Amino acid sequence: MNKKTDPLASLFSSDVRAINRQKLAELLKPFLIIDESSKEFSFHDTFNALKSNAQKIEIILAAVKARALFFNEDDGITQGELIDLSIMADGSVKSTLKRLYDSHKIKKDKGSRYFIPAHRIPKMVKQFNN
Repeated sequence: MNKKTDPLASLFSSDVRAINRQKLAELLKPFLIIDESSKEFSFHDTFNALKSNAQKIEIILAAVKARALFFNEDDGITQGELIDLSIMADGSVKSTLKRLYDSHKIKKDKGSRYFIPAHRIPKMVKQFNN
């Protein structure tokens, strides 16, 4: 049996990172845009209207993932970089990151960069589209 006829072939992809691109765009479009030259986030009013700090951080981490995919960069953002965005008080950033991490909604790499696992993107689309 060759790779083309093997039923298991449908489980493999040469670009796993590309799978969630459409879902990620669908999730983020109502909340922000990313400037192509500066790579900075520009938040829409809908972002500021989000009910909780956890929702804001989840959207930002999803935007960081989108930026990483588009520009072929490493995914993730440090606590300090999140604080620099000035979207909430420093203490709120720290406590919200801890809560999201402890609930396994986000992950942290060895460089202390926080990120949204790819498997959460479809769930987030459902969560934020309701």
